[in-house]
Amino acid sequence: MPVPQQKRPLGKTVRMPARTYARRRPKPRSGTPLTLWRTTEPARITSSQVAQLAKRVAATEILHERRWNAARNGDAAAAVAVAMDHLHRRGGRTSLTDVIVGNLVLLALRGDATAPVVIAHALHALGRLDPVDADLPRLARLWSRRPLAPRPRERAAGA
Repeated sequence: MPVPQQKRPLGKTVRMPARTYARRRPKPRSGTPLTLWRTTEPARITSSQVAQLAKRVAATEILHERRWNAARNGDAAAAVAVAMDHLHRRGGRTSLTDVIVGNLVLLALRGDATAPVVIAHALHALGRLDPVDADLPRLARLWSRRPLAPRPRERAAGA
């Protein structure tokens, strides 16, 4: 004979223990080209890192995003629009976020005035999602200032 299921009163929800965002996310690998914006100070980004980032961004295609080609080709307005839409809809530490904001890093280091402001906004948003990471507000403050040009590639000793 089957056992009858218990009925819950309408309007009552069963709450599951919440997992924090900090527990789910993997630790970012410092210095990888796509994570530069959230792991490295703007003044410490080298030209070789910028070249690696540019290769990764150029090789990425975002499906169902009509503005991505223009954004990837240097249109600052399209890049900001893509970034703001993505941050407000999805946000979080995803590979797609890293690519989209990485494109803004390239624009910021080329002298665009809007890109660093949007990068700072993205870092503030991540900081609200992950209050454990104390580096994010500091990096947001640094990006909100006008970033310096990338440092030249370091030469090996004796070269």
